[in-house]
Amino acid sequence: MAGAFGRLLKRARATLAGSLPLSLSRSSTNMYIEGQPVPRPSEVPEVQYANVWPRYFETMGIPIAEGREFTMEDDKKEPRCIVINENLASRFWPGQSAVGKRIRTDKNGPFWQVVGVARNGKYWSLGEDPQPFLYFPLVRDYQTSASLVVSSNGDPVSLFSAIRAEVQKLDPNLPVFDMKTMDEHMRLSLLPLRAGAWVAGCFGALALTLAGLGIYGVTAYSVSQRTREIGIRIALGASSGDVLLMIVKMGARLGGIGVGIGLAGSFALTRLMSSVLYGVSSTDAVTFALVTLMLSFVVIVGCFIPARRAAKVDPMVALRYE
Repeated sequence: MAGAFGRLLKRARATLAGSLPLSLSRSSTNMYIEGQPVPRPSEVPEVQYANVWPRYFETMGIPIAEGREFTMEDDKKEPRCIVINENLASRFWPGQSAVGKRIRTDKNGPFWQVVGVARNGKYWSLGEDPQPFLYFPLVRDYQTSASLVVSSNGDPVSLFSAIRAEVQKLDPNLPVFDMKTMDEHMRLSLLPLRAGAWVAGCFGALALTLAGLGIYGVTAYSVSQRTREIGIRIALGASSGDVLLMIVKMGARLGGIGVGIGLAGSFALTRLMSSVLYGVSSTDAVTFALVTLMLSFVVIVGCFIPARRAAKVDPMVALRYE
């Protein structure tokens, strides 16, 4: 079966994995470093791991920083090959090349030799800190189940039937189930973040409403204080449009200062949130532009209502206003 799958995966950018990142499946193992003192049982490093097929890193878009990834030749019992991530390499071999180093997963077990160092990734959640991770060759050690991962430049859903048919050619009795895109796979892991984003969005909408009401209140109070001035301007020939523009400019100037300060603060604060952002950078220009336009619209609306009322002031009434 391994040979058949090897032929299948050579025809496409595809691979197999015992478990996928950001899923509920989580495996860990102890680690003993060759040449380093054996730690006490309570201090033995425990790291997460996954069993993956050759071309896993290519298919998943994970760069290899040093060495190589797995090949079909790694099915041999010896030497035992593993790939580690950069966090693990820098933690246990700082300032050295990790390729060629050896570790054990059992204090008296056989050694595994590092053949490659992969870039750090997210393994359990998008908000996690960088952590050590191990990759074992699935081509060497049999697993009863695995996930088939296929990378496509087009609509991945359109490939479902073709993938199922190709697998059935290998073995009609082989069950193929739970086919989904990577976005669908990540829905569960992103659920807490999306719930938090929804709650934050509701609070943001409430804050935006209160800000609009505040702008309206401040502008309305300022207009009421300048009723006599507005009446005099109208009596001297100022048109309703002139008064309207004057009041809107006054509010827009203050609103513009507030939006500028808010943007500067958000540029600084969003960098602290970069680890929990998905599908957007912490300085995404489109997002900042849309938020700025929305806030500017709220400011203009909050100023326009009292400005429109001021433009309709009867100069005779305004001049008698106390």
